[in-house]
Amino acid sequence: MLPKFVSVIAKTKDEALSWLSSLENPKIMAGGTDLMVKMRVGKAYSHVIDVAGIPELLGVSESDGGISIGAAMTHARLSAEGSVVRNARSLSLACGLVGSPQIRNMGTIGGNLANASPAADSIPPLLIHDAVLTLESKEAHRKVPLQEAIVAPYATSIDGKELIASIEISPLRGYREGYRRVAKRAAWAISRLGVAFAIREENGRFLDAKLAIGSCTPMPFRPKKVEDLLKGAVKNEATISEAIRMALEEIKLISGIRPSYAYKLPVLKGILEEVLRG
Repeated sequence: MLPKFVSVIAKTKDEALSWLSSLENPKIMAGGTDLMVKMRVGKAYSHVIDVAGIPELLGVSESDGGISIGAAMTHARLSAEGSVVRNARSLSLACGLVGSPQIRNMGTIGGNLANASPAADSIPPLLIHDAVLTLESKEAHRKVPLQEAIVAPYATSIDGKELIASIEISPLRGYREGYRRVAKRAAWAISRLGVAFAIREENGRFLDAKLAIGSCTPMPFRPKKVEDLLKGAVKNEATISEAIRMALEEIKLISGIRPSYAYKLPVLKGILEEVLRG
């Protein structure tokens, strides 16, 4: 059973921000796929502010070489959005794998980020696209890189009076890009391992490589030392083996040795081999 609360539907962003500022213990809701689960186990708020229908939080636009994604965009819409498919293929693929069709049609990109699950499918692709969140309150707005916004599992630096308005990403044109995921079942399943990648290569060399790994560490992360190793390196078995070794060692350094690594790390090794060999 859900705790008692008052539900309000915001028609504009300004209206949502006014309620956030004036109400005691409010919470933003778009799809509610994560929020309702938390409330069923006891998390309580005085007011829930529904922002799913606010026009300013919907849509995808391209400008000045970047792409701006409204925070209330659902996973289903993003998976089929033309500019995302063309310029951020890993994100479109990941959004198409989130949960079940019902969850993809309700859950939003902003809600996924605010929940900050280590297993969130959208976060690794957003990391390789250097995502920046636009956070707004009644008094001000600020831009925060995604890697700084998530501070711990299920915890962010987003203030309770702030709203995620949009997510800005940098296109990766000319890269071989994708997303690989391992889950217990094809649908209704939380990701057990996720890898987003974007690789640019020419004449037997890695010109650039961007990698992000989720569900192996407390927070999804980019193995920057591995990316530095690959940049400009000859594409051969020695380079690929060293890159994979470094990635696995960094995971162990961050998280120590976990029982799940008995199966996760061999699977991750296989994914990275496939991704880097192309």
